[in-house]
Amino acid sequence: MAFFSNWCSRIQETNKEKPLARVGNQYLYSSEFRGLIKPGLSKNDSMIMIASLAEKWIRKQLILQKAELNLTDEEKDVEKELDEYRTSLIIFKYEQKLIKEKLDTAIKQKEVVDYYDNNTSNFILNYDIVKAQYIKLPKRSPNIDKVKEWMQTESADNTKLLERYCLQHAIKYEYFKDDWVNFDNIKMLLPIEISNNELFLKSYEFYELKDSTAIYLLNINDYKLKGTVSPLKFVYRDIKSIILLKRKQKLINDLENKIYFDAIDRNNFTIYKN
Repeated sequence: MAFFSNWCSRIQETNKEKPLARVGNQYLYSSEFRGLIKPGLSKNDSMIMIASLAEKWIRKQLILQKAELNLTDEEKDVEKELDEYRTSLIIFKYEQKLIKEKLDTAIKQKEVVDYYDNNTSNFILNYDIVKAQYIKLPKRSPNIDKVKEWMQTESADNTKLLERYCLQHAIKYEYFKDDWVNFDNIKMLLPIEISNNELFLKSYEFYELKDSTAIYLLNINDYKLKGTVSPLKFVYRDIKSIILLKRKQKLINDLENKIYFDAIDRNNFTIYKN
């Protein structure tokens, strides 16, 4: 760190830029860090960051020099790859600019529903999902029967009563009645092993279990089994993303076609026959 401390001091004393590090005949200067050092950093933090950046540069240069020595001229000729990368990068940046300026990101519910109805075979569940409530209570908690009643009798009042009770007494309370969740995540909350999800879900709407310290209550409001079609709500966001992606692809394809056919009309390119 002393080297970097002295270097910082020397930079302040002179307008002539001094090298920060050297590998072979390659030099690293402070100007290459411009914009990387955040304003407001303490002197010590700045020196630590500079040291880290310099070490990364040194490591890269050492590997590069090793590569230069061990590759043939043909292997080191990357002009074609660089040109292809530059071409791809420029086109990508232009496409992203076009997407930002032109893409309609508003997606109506009917579009989502229509896509779902026309592509249900693409939305087969890979795991069992449930809508459920889960509560873990200390074993001697009061009014357990009331808690069971509130869980199994769906109403806004019962939900409020249950939430109020759980705030005071519950070790853990999970409310998944409005959202589909992976049943395996629920199983992890129970102190037993469930080896057959389908049998369990078909057998229990309400499940109660006790151990030496706690009571576990699980109310399953709905379930869908692996291999069946996913509920629309479960894949709603995924479908919106798919629709948006298709719009992006269409926008880019339309752009390419427009540029191509405009070029034909203007005789901007020639295809030579052998």
